[in-house]
Amino acid sequence: MGLLQRELLRRAYNKRDDVNVDRLSRTLVDHPKYGSFARDVLIRSMWRRGRWKDVVDLCRQWPESDMYSLAERAIRHLERKHPPKKTYPSERPPEGLGRIDWDAANLHGMWHQVEQRLWFRHPWGWCHWDMPAGWSLESTHPALIELAADVLLRPWVKEVMAPLTKGREQGSRLGLAWSCGVDSTAAMLLLNDATVLAYHERDVPSMLDHRNAMHLIMKVQSLGRDVIVIRSDHELIRTNDDKMIGFSTDYASGVHLILLADWLELAGVAFGVPIDNTWLQKGRRFRDFSQSNHWIAWKARFVEAGLDLVLPINHISEAGALRIVQASALASDVNSCMRGDGRRGCGRCWKCFHKNGPMGRPFDVSSHEISTFLSQRPLRTAQHALWALKNLGLEDLVPDLQPLLKEDLGWWESAFEPGFELIPDPWRAEVESRTRALLDVRGPDSPLVKVNLFAD
Repeated sequence: MGLLQRELLRRAYNKRDDVNVDRLSRTLVDHPKYGSFARDVLIRSMWRRGRWKDVVDLCRQWPESDMYSLAERAIRHLERKHPPKKTYPSERPPEGLGRIDWDAANLHGMWHQVEQRLWFRHPWGWCHWDMPAGWSLESTHPALIELAADVLLRPWVKEVMAPLTKGREQGSRLGLAWSCGVDSTAAMLLLNDATVLAYHERDVPSMLDHRNAMHLIMKVQSLGRDVIVIRSDHELIRTNDDKMIGFSTDYASGVHLILLADWLELAGVAFGVPIDNTWLQKGRRFRDFSQSNHWIAWKARFVEAGLDLVLPINHISEAGALRIVQASALASDVNSCMRGDGRRGCGRCWKCFHKNGPMGRPFDVSSHEISTFLSQRPLRTAQHALWALKNLGLEDLVPDLQPLLKEDLGWWESAFEPGFELIPDPWRAEVESRTRALLDVRGPDSPLVKVNLFAD
């Protein structure tokens, strides 16, 4: 019976017979064999009809679905169709602030604190952060406010690149922008235990699920570490440039630590950025990251604000980060999947393939997202994806890449010694010592320097 209904549903969808699509799909959604097919067809049908709210609601009801990207796009359609009045995003600043227009020449005047909520007036509206008790905007050095505006608006507002106010005294502590994924957790494990852990919680409706992250946060807290969680909706800023919800720049993921730097007496802000995004360009071509414009410019920019920019795993690949996490007491608690339920990953996203798969966790290689990404050229996160395919014994899925997969890729799990030089004192010695205890370390002759995949 199920097979016949599946065929009737397929025909109804192809004929745009929406009445029968609704009827047939809902009779099949719980079928053990054809339920996944029925759920995906129903969501696609809602998308085709422009029923954006139904798309979002169904994707949340069935998080294992492959329709994650449609849900994100549907949310953006809803935001355009029902724009909030006067301000964006949907939550207005308190009435007590009155009308405040964007003024690039008065960046300091764009920041306002109301109780423990910090508001920022950007060119397209407002965003906020819920700051810890005791923090105050008035006690925060102007250079930190200016750097925060820079990492949030640089792609669109060139005025934020002006010289920062001088005079902020560097503190003594290091803060890590901790996403709770494999890479940033590997960074945490290489840094000393005095490192401040600060998690950014997206405070806006989206398909991102924080339960896996919150599970790890509670685990780490049970081991005696403090974790600061800051809720913010600043990831909406870039949607005004018709982009998906996300970070405006590479370092906007740590803007909460920049704002907290005086309150926490920080000397630096750390990010869990692996080799895939440092010594490799777009994960597929070697570059001398130490001489790159990106590193030189951003390092200097943070120093202007009395902060070191610290990349404690710049010398380690995603595979190396996996091995570090697997060797720790947190191995069973770390899960990079952003659609998981607090216990496991969804099994159908790209992260479940190349992060969870090599950790021995289940995933569905036939899922829409995984199979789509594996068919793309250039291959997404290319060098790591090749390693994952070989590690998982799935070389047959990419027959055109067989020449690359015949090579020994074990070196991808090793560290790259020149990366130690990018880590400033006093954190370098600890990171290097812990790295050498956990991974093989290769010098400038590492196979990494020869990587040149999918050359233009």
